[in-house]
Amino acid sequence: MYTVRLQGLPRWLRFGRIALAFGLPALVAGCDIEWGGASVHLEDPSPPPPEVPAEELAAERVELPLPSGPLLWLVRSTGPGGDALAMPVARFEDGVPMDLEYPDPPPEEYRARFDSAFAVEGSELVLGASGIRLGSLVLGGDARVLDSGCPSAVPARGIVLPGTTLPEIFFAVGPGPAFGEIGSPRPVEVDNRMRTFGPILAEQLLRQGGEDRPFLAQRADMVAVYWPGDTRPAMAATYLINDAVDGAGPGGSATSLFFLARFGSAGYAADWSEMRTYSGAGESREIFTWVGAAPSPEGRLDFAARRDGPARRLVASIDTEEARRGIVWTEGARCPSLELLETTSRAGAAPQVTSEVPAEVPASAN
Repeated sequence: MYTVRLQGLPRWLRFGRIALAFGLPALVAGCDIEWGGASVHLEDPSPPPPEVPAEELAAERVELPLPSGPLLWLVRSTGPGGDALAMPVARFEDGVPMDLEYPDPPPEEYRARFDSAFAVEGSELVLGASGIRLGSLVLGGDARVLDSGCPSAVPARGIVLPGTTLPEIFFAVGPGPAFGEIGSPRPVEVDNRMRTFGPILAEQLLRQGGEDRPFLAQRADMVAVYWPGDTRPAMAATYLINDAVDGAGPGGSATSLFFLARFGSAGYAADWSEMRTYSGAGESREIFTWVGAAPSPEGRLDFAARRDGPARRLVASIDTEEARRGIVWTEGARCPSLELLETTSRAGAAPQVTSEVPAEVPASAN
């Protein structure tokens, strides 16, 4: 009795073993052979495909969650009649702005889900400027992708009381329930009192911050700020030593000072200040200039632009009962909303407004 097994044949006999397997019945029919069975193995010479870890497969199937709660929107005027362009820049958590956490790049369909949740045509947001609610911002029109890794910008229209003038930059909160009564801020301008107190306060703050040459500070920016309930407007100012708001940067050591000051019984006192000392030898610059204010669920939000040369990012501080205010939120560097909206608005009819004033050497505080 013969037992035939086909197994372990050489590589060059791959096709031969197939033919042999089909020819065995004829061989057996002509011989007195008892069939003992055969094992035929057809092997693929290519390497097996790599296995995808189970956690990666699960991650692909899970949709990224959308932000919860109302969003904070930066809004720029694009023309007369309240026409504007709005972009979400943060989300609120317990009344404090937080990182929007917009993914870069956004996964497939994430932008569509985000816009469907927050940028629906006809959505009404709370429109705010000067720290108060001015009216409503109604979203309308197709969302625009200004940058593939950033949230969409949405055309909108501001609805305010008759006689209210919208600033070039303002803010909106929502979608969500409205809060705060609608008001209209009175116009305010930089006056001689601000020009007098500004350099004195700047020198005091610079000395308190350890600057040994405060007398060299020069005013780079000053803005009168409407503050509800105060008899006189507040002022926001930027003073610099050995630097300028625009330009390539300092050649040596430099200092920047920003403050937002309110008027009281003893004159102007700083409500929010930021001082930075840096070098021109490759270190990042930090120059702050005031942008605007908006109402929030927890109080007044004041915004400044953090400048590092031509780059600008929003920062925010909340006016609370605490004695010391500081930065509570900084916009991510990936999606600078000020620059994105400004580039788009320049193609339209949006006016360009500057608040810079001639340089000034502060008087001594002594």
